[in-house]
Amino acid sequence: MSEPAGSSAPAVIAALGAAVPPRRMTNADWGQYVHTSDEWIRSRTGIEERRVAGDDESTATLATRAAERCLAAARFPSDRLRWVLVSTDTPEMWNPATACFVQAAIGAVNAVALDITGGCSGFVAALGLAESRARLGDPVLLIGCEVLSKAMDWSDRSTAVLFGDGAGAALVLPAGDAQGLSVTSLIARTDGRDADILGKPYGGTKNPLTPELVASGHHHQIVMHGQYVFRNAVVHMTEAAYAALARAGLTLGDIDWIVPHQANQRILDAVAERLKVEATRVYSNVARFANTGSASIGIALVEAIQRGLLERGQHLLTVAFGSGFSWAASVLTCTAVPPVEADWGTG
Repeated sequence: MSEPAGSSAPAVIAALGAAVPPRRMTNADWGQYVHTSDEWIRSRTGIEERRVAGDDESTATLATRAAERCLAAARFPSDRLRWVLVSTDTPEMWNPATACFVQAAIGAVNAVALDITGGCSGFVAALGLAESRARLGDPVLLIGCEVLSKAMDWSDRSTAVLFGDGAGAALVLPAGDAQGLSVTSLIARTDGRDADILGKPYGGTKNPLTPELVASGHHHQIVMHGQYVFRNAVVHMTEAAYAALARAGLTLGDIDWIVPHQANQRILDAVAERLKVEATRVYSNVARFANTGSASIGIALVEAIQRGLLERGQHLLTVAFGSGFSWAASVLTCTAVPPVEADWGTG
């Protein structure tokens, strides 16, 4: 990774936070809405349950909870932030940015607030932007948040059962100001020629909302060409992993944990097989949270740290794919285990 002028060391993730809704929805619960079963979902995806936002929860409120936990863990004053970045495909509203609502809620009065629509790889790609600003001295709060339950067609068995709601936040600081997960290398790519294989085509300026569109339910339709997405995800995540390792001057043998986007267990297993690494080195919580989009890696990092799995000196590899079609990977070096806090929705 090229260094900006004046930078001397990689930026670090100095603290992390996570938040999920309290409502658990099991595979069996989906039987109320679509013809499915726990066995059908579990055997194809590895998912057992997911968290679903309530009527009083939204992308901004969930992102705010994760942000507050992150800042509390770091004991970092919100008015010192210079950037609040929210990676999401399920924004609070069309305009303004979800980040504006988060900025106001946490009191980050001196921060620029921006949204990034980068698909499920958006958190890792946005980490590259956060890291570049932090190298220049700007404290950045990066949040990946999705409330997919309010943006999908609950009658579509092929997509609805895959997703859950959640948020993960990272405080990214100059390396001279803190220790934590040092961003040793990062790579992000997009191939817009495959933009139509995964996404929500209705509700924008190409296919605007109309009474007829809403009545038909198409405004919640997620288009996903499953097998094509699967193949591309596995291939590009593997390529990104090797590219990030090469930039870091490391090999897979140097990596203690792979923390991938939690799309589904079949994809995680296929990536592990292609990389020829043991499944025990690939962190997975997809069974409990399902696919939380750009929130998944942040949530997984918080959980892994709370479980005591990270140690000083370890190397982590994060890797993700998403709509666009996009993919990204980063190598994180643990100079110190960052503090974390989480709201797991248990009261």
